[in-house]
Amino acid sequence: MYAIRAMIGLCLMGLSILPVRADELDLDALIQEALGNNPNLSVLRARLAAFEAKIPQAGALEDPFFRFEVSNVPLGGFNLSSTPMSGNQFVLSQKFSLPGKQRARERSAQFASESVAWLLRDRELAIANAVKQPFFDLAYVIRAIAIMKKNRVLLQDLIRTARTKYAVGKGLQQDVLKAQVSLSALDTELIDLRAKKQLAEARLNLVLNRSPQSPLGVPPDTIGLSSMPLAVDALLAQADEGHPSLKAMDQSVLMWQAEVEVARRNVWPDMTVSLGYRQRAFAPNDPVGGSDFISVGIGIPLPVFGGRKQRQQIAEARANMRETEAQKAVERQEIHYEIQRLVIEVRKHRESAELFRSAMLPQAEQSLASALSGYRVDKVDFLTLLNNQMTLLNFEMAYYRHVIEHEKRVVDLVAAVGR
Repeated sequence: MYAIRAMIGLCLMGLSILPVRADELDLDALIQEALGNNPNLSVLRARLAAFEAKIPQAGALEDPFFRFEVSNVPLGGFNLSSTPMSGNQFVLSQKFSLPGKQRARERSAQFASESVAWLLRDRELAIANAVKQPFFDLAYVIRAIAIMKKNRVLLQDLIRTARTKYAVGKGLQQDVLKAQVSLSALDTELIDLRAKKQLAEARLNLVLNRSPQSPLGVPPDTIGLSSMPLAVDALLAQADEGHPSLKAMDQSVLMWQAEVEVARRNVWPDMTVSLGYRQRAFAPNDPVGGSDFISVGIGIPLPVFGGRKQRQQIAEARANMRETEAQKAVERQEIHYEIQRLVIEVRKHRESAELFRSAMLPQAEQSLASALSGYRVDKVDFLTLLNNQMTLLNFEMAYYRHVIEHEKRVVDLVAAVGR
């Protein structure tokens, strides 16, 4: 009986007496490892570098064009000195855009780059949340296994006590059998929890880009209810102001606005300026005494198909801008719904955990202690004692499950706000 009282006392002391573990996992370190090793982030970082490299390209003029000609040479005899117009000609040309077009193109590239940067930030938040979820799942499973093991020891002591009372004629064989069935049920749950532990470890290793079988430590046993302001209006305002996904779409809208400006300026064609130099060898009877020639020219494309080309470019850019604005509105609504849903979930798990901690667990502990005292003097039957012990076990499991679900929903809420 002393062993039973000792084990019940161990349970009554709560969930904070688990042994200290030297291989405790550091959540911040795991997140940094995931951010450094995740291949999806490597893809986005490379894409961002590519978009950043487009910015100076968009603002630069086209390369000058050089052309060499042997011009005005008679077919009858290939002689550069046969006519006054024959000679070697060198032409250098450069295309110039009207003022503002290059700047608009550069701004468009800048906004596109910033959009990718915000998408990278959004993906980083998703990766951080993907680390936290299996981390908390692993914390729950490890704590649940510890609770199960403690209660298994207690149940084994109850079985020994029931057998002793049955042997001296004060108990029933049914009590022993019922306790053994309960013990087998605990063993079945332990098997399930160990499998869930392996799955949580494999999932965490996957996010860390490790082998699924890589060894892991254990989360700290000090996880409790964290505090977070749950004013919905304030959370919605924070999401509207700083959520990376919405910021990325804002930059995309600005990019298409710049593209509209580029398309509008494309209505006025670019201008090509050319400078030519002709080297001549003809001297006899030449009015200019064999002097070389220089030529200057301006070329402008004629927008005769402007209705089908330039004007449609403007319409295309404006349509893309409206599409992005509509996508942002849809994304914003989904984020607002997710924040509202998560606030409800957080409050539910917090209230449930506090109810278990302040009322249901103490009541179950008192009920078990009372049943134990009554069982010792044959005033409470064994099944009542066993039922009270299993109730306390279930309440302990439920309490910590609500704690962990609270923490998981909190980190979901943080990600939904875009922090």
